[in-house]
Amino acid sequence: MSKAVKTQPLISVRTALIAVLVGAISFSSLLVLSAFAPELRDKNQAGLHAYSKSALGYNFAVNLLTEIGYEVEISQDENLLLYPRDPSLLILTPANRYDSDELEEISFDSDSPSLVVLPKRWGFRDALNRRFQGRTGFVSLADVTQLANVLDDQISLTRAEGVTELTSVQGNLPVSFVENTQFMNGDALVPIISGDDGVVFGRLQNTEIYILSEPELFNTHGLSHEENAQAMLVAVTEMTGDGSSFSVIFDTTLHGFERSRNLLRMLFEPPLLGATLFAFATAILLGWGAFLRFGRPSELPAEIATGRQSLIESTSGLFRQTEQQASLAEDYEVLANRLTVRSLGYLEDVTPEQAKQILDDRQKKEQRDRPDLKDRPTADAVVSAHQLLQFAQDYHTWEEELTDERE
Repeated sequence: MSKAVKTQPLISVRTALIAVLVGAISFSSLLVLSAFAPELRDKNQAGLHAYSKSALGYNFAVNLLTEIGYEVEISQDENLLLYPRDPSLLILTPANRYDSDELEEISFDSDSPSLVVLPKRWGFRDALNRRFQGRTGFVSLADVTQLANVLDDQISLTRAEGVTELTSVQGNLPVSFVENTQFMNGDALVPIISGDDGVVFGRLQNTEIYILSEPELFNTHGLSHEENAQAMLVAVTEMTGDGSSFSVIFDTTLHGFERSRNLLRMLFEPPLLGATLFAFATAILLGWGAFLRFGRPSELPAEIATGRQSLIESTSGLFRQTEQQASLAEDYEVLANRLTVRSLGYLEDVTPEQAKQILDDRQKKEQRDRPDLKDRPTADAVVSAHQLLQFAQDYHTWEEELTDERE
């Protein structure tokens, strides 16, 4: 019996421990960052939402209302759309007609007011700086009307140029809009801020639903004019009264910010955080245990292996080295014929000639019922290792077809 050779370990225990700890910490960090990626990514990207500081965004309105004294919140919780918080002013800023489906699912039955700011312009993010609009244009009146009709199907919209003054319950309001002003008309609209061509800001009768057709009274570009900011405050005061007990909530779920709870994120928040930490600790221990050897060390294999399997491997290696694999074809055919005959129910003591005759007779019988059955492969033409392998595969396929054992 050969003597086992003592070898040095591939890596030390200390190195293995460091590798396990680095891997566990890296994987844990990846999971945590993936879970909180929506919170960590820069939300200040051009768009018609409250995070955006671009010309068409509403972040300036958030800051302005906060400075005045309102408690302002940018919401990523879609549950507030179904179960509004009382008392609060919920502000929705849909961007296009594709948001009409989401508007239809919102509950407007609360006693607290809700404001829908209709879009007037669309914009693409700049390719070099996604915080700014690269190109803008007017949303078609048909698309804006589709959004408004979710709230009331009698509302129609128009646009007029040269409007510099509007009328409100507090008197005349000077305004400054780019190119045109977007008005709406409808029998169910109670006008609050209006002009000669229709209503700019109004409330639906017998509801607490307010609609603003001209977004320049709320977006960053419009509020850069002091007169527009004054008009916005008139609208907000109308909805909240003195505002002392109202919170203002800007919804951003319409723009894809955290539409639903993140299961991965929940794993890193109480009460599941403890179970997650326990799971990570268990994984670290299991990983460390994989690097350690428990019980007696296994003996090294003998330098010269014995047994039938070793004999087979040695013999096949000899044929490979001498490139004499093709010489095995005839013996393989004899053995394959005998095994096939045995699978058909014949005795094992048949001679090679009898086996060939039995298979030829069986093949002719089967070919009468199945003309597509090929002839039995033979080893006559095998002169290389590749042909030997192909012969073995062809014979196996033929045997399955003959005995009808195909899957």
